[in-house]
Amino acid sequence: MTHPHDQLAQQVTQALRDADPDTLITTLHHADLLQGTPAQHISNLKPILHAAHRDHLSLLRPPPDFHPWLHTILATNLDGSSAKPNTRNARISTLRALYKAFRRLALLTGDPLIDFQNATAERADDPLPTRDDLDRLLKAAHKDPALHAAILLLWHHALPASILLRLKWSAFTPEDGTLLRGDLITPLTPQTEAALTRLHQRAGYDPLYPDTHGRTEDLRMFPYDTQDALRLRLRQVTRDADLPFIPPGMIRRAALRDHPGTPQTLGYTRDKDYRKALRHAQSIVDHSHLRD
Repeated sequence: MTHPHDQLAQQVTQALRDADPDTLITTLHHADLLQGTPAQHISNLKPILHAAHRDHLSLLRPPPDFHPWLHTILATNLDGSSAKPNTRNARISTLRALYKAFRRLALLTGDPLIDFQNATAERADDPLPTRDDLDRLLKAAHKDPALHAAILLLWHHALPASILLRLKWSAFTPEDGTLLRGDLITPLTPQTEAALTRLHQRAGYDPLYPDTHGRTEDLRMFPYDTQDALRLRLRQVTRDADLPFIPPGMIRRAALRDHPGTPQTLGYTRDKDYRKALRHAQSIVDHSHLRD
């Protein structure tokens, strides 16, 4: 009889061979061998597994040049764009957690990431995209209702991309234009409400028949399975509009600068935290002006 631990190790090994991050992360998460948000871990791991499968590289038995290879893979997104330092570090953090789980399953004994150097984290005062560029991006995305609404949630409401990807229509109340984010009900800006309403109607909601909201409640708002998919769509639109590539995180960071609103609008449950973030955002703007 196969021991459950051995069976789990076999499932994990097979998922590695298949370069299947969904099965790999879900299996480890259900076995309490991996903490955190599965969707984020899957997104972080996908480029690594894809490259390992392409290059016939075993993550369980990495070659001597594993670290240089990994640095190259971490530096590039699936769409070919350059990955931000914080994105690279998030991916390596998931891989470290994965190797810890592998050791608990006795799939390896040592740590292949010993002495691996993380990328230098992005500084808080890195320049934000200009408001003009964000306005142009919003106009360029108008023909894509999903991307248009996603940009507004990022920019007007500082919604983290990881939460945005998990949103279902049950979180949106079209009658009063609010969005449930965690424990907080966020009143949407008129522009964001209009964009979500347009997208909601495309999903099957008819304002003349309020009961149609119930039919859409379990549907996800956005078609992006991972943050890489959202980045890819943004890259396509910025390229077509002759704009610099603006990743989701940079759009979100511009929210406090351009749309300070109220604590509830930006997802803060405590006014104290909101004021602190607002002061930090203002310091970034002031620092940027000094450099100009």
